[in-house]
Amino acid sequence: MKTLLIVDDDDNIRLLMRDEFCDLNYNVITAVNGEEALISFSEEDVDLVILDLRMPKLDGVQFLERIRKTSKVPIIIYTANPGAFNVGDYESVEMLTKSPDTGNLLKLVETTLNV
Repeated sequence: MKTLLIVDDDDNIRLLMRDEFCDLNYNVITAVNGEEALISFSEEDVDLVILDLRMPKLDGVQFLERIRKTSKVPIIIYTANPGAFNVGDYESVEMLTKSPDTGNLLKLVETTLNV
């Protein structure tokens, strides 16, 4: 079973994604900010991270930069502000604009994990 770490400070989005991926038999861990996500990442064997950019305490870019010092885990930036970040600067990072329809996110996760 693949493990996803979903990092988003919006409760509705985070919980919707958690439910969607749990229904598809993924093991899902959630975090409300980058600080919480760093702890979860260090405690679990995460296969993929779904990451918002704008969050309190430690934002998505800061989380990404810290994770890339030790891991090449695939990361999907799932944000309402895609112009605020250049994925070309990082290896194994994709970006998707947030949408009420999670179909594109589900497809990207499956493609990234080869499932």
